[in-house]
Amino acid sequence: MQNMRLHFIVFLLGVPAIYAQTYDQLLTKKDDLIEESRAITRTLEETQSIQNNTIEQLSIVNEKISIQEKILELLEEELIVLVDAQKSIENELAETQKSLQSLKQQYSILIKQAHHISRSYNRILFFLSSNSFNQLARRMYHLQKIEQNARHYFEQINQMQLIIQERKKQIINKKILQRDVSFEKQNELVLLSQSKIAKQNSVNFLKNKQDSLRDVLFVKQAETKKIEEEIILILEKQKNNQDITPELTLISKNFFENKGRLPWPVNKGSLVSKFGEVPHPILSGITTMNNGIEIATNDKYVRSVFDGEVTKIIILPNGLKVVIIRHGTYLTVYSNLLDLNVFKGDRVKTKQTIGVLYENEKTERNLIGFQIWNNRNKLNPTQWLTSY
Repeated sequence: MQNMRLHFIVFLLGVPAIYAQTYDQLLTKKDDLIEESRAITRTLEETQSIQNNTIEQLSIVNEKISIQEKILELLEEELIVLVDAQKSIENELAETQKSLQSLKQQYSILIKQAHHISRSYNRILFFLSSNSFNQLARRMYHLQKIEQNARHYFEQINQMQLIIQERKKQIINKKILQRDVSFEKQNELVLLSQSKIAKQNSVNFLKNKQDSLRDVLFVKQAETKKIEEEIILILEKQKNNQDITPELTLISKNFFENKGRLPWPVNKGSLVSKFGEVPHPILSGITTMNNGIEIATNDKYVRSVFDGEVTKIIILPNGLKVVIIRHGTYLTVYSNLLDLNVFKGDRVKTKQTIGVLYENEKTERNLIGFQIWNNRNKLNPTQWLTSY
């Protein structure tokens, strides 16, 4: 019986930790998203220029809206966890109070027994009336046991009273947190509304520029096709003329093992165009297939994301350059470069500068296109690059 009560007390102390673990995970996710949202806000502020409404800015706003919606989802989950935790604590409190009442009743009975026996006259009579030494010993043991049990119950009562106080504090704290999270949620809803208004303003402006947007898209698709054709030629040449040597196998293995840890091709930037098939934000019914990603940056220097060999340099019709670096069976592709620091056949190291980005005076932000291939497979770069 005593062991069961002790286990019950330990159980009561342990339950909130379950909610704490879930809550901590939610907070970590939320903090990461909030920091990402702040970074995007800084990017938007930096892109304010002569021409405020651009496809680049619209892409950034869309990304911000996506993050804000995720933050709201996490805030809703956070509220649910807090409410559930509060209910759990309230249930524990009720059970503890019941157990405390039971302990107090048993303690009261023991105190009365001990008090009755302990009065000096009754205690002397209690011992002197023993018929034998064995009976005297049993009576002494019985009295000691009553006193020990009384002390034990007294300690348990004190423990439970402390637990009750702690649970009441936890309930108050949970209510305060719920109030704070609700307030945070309202603020986030306001920010989301502002972002959606900014998005609509950009869309309305850019809809009047559809002809120029189609021209830009046509040029971009032609560049994408040119780069893809060159990559296919490299892969075919590699397939026909070279065996996969142990050295290339090792390089490929090292590259693969760094998935998710590769540095960005620029020191700092923001993702403005995602990998894969993406609907055009303005031109209805048109989707674009991105073989990689685009990063907006204030930096002008481009760097290799891993050790490798410059296997191809492409010069596009507009004079801009594309560098392709080989890492075993993997290729990384860097586009929109104005000047180069490397030549075909050069071996490069991780984070080594390979060229300078073309600077767009209208947007004040430079764009770099970045792709990763493994044989003929186009890979999503965001799964390979480290996250900021």
